[in-house]
Amino acid sequence: MPKNYLVAALAVLAAALTAGVGAVILRRARQDPPPVSPTVPRVEEVREALAESTESQAS
Repeated sequence: MPKNYLVAALAVLAAALTAGVGAVILRRARQDPPPVSPTVPRVEEVREALAESTESQAS
């Protein structure tokens, strides 16, 4: 009977490890998510545009 608990515990551990590895792989595969809309600029693009506009105004 105790051997069944050990097998069940190992199965749960293996499933958790597999899920964790899968989550890491998926996270690394989607580093640059697509924009919500092609007409909405990304935050990085807005920041770059603001930085460029402040630099040109300072000159």
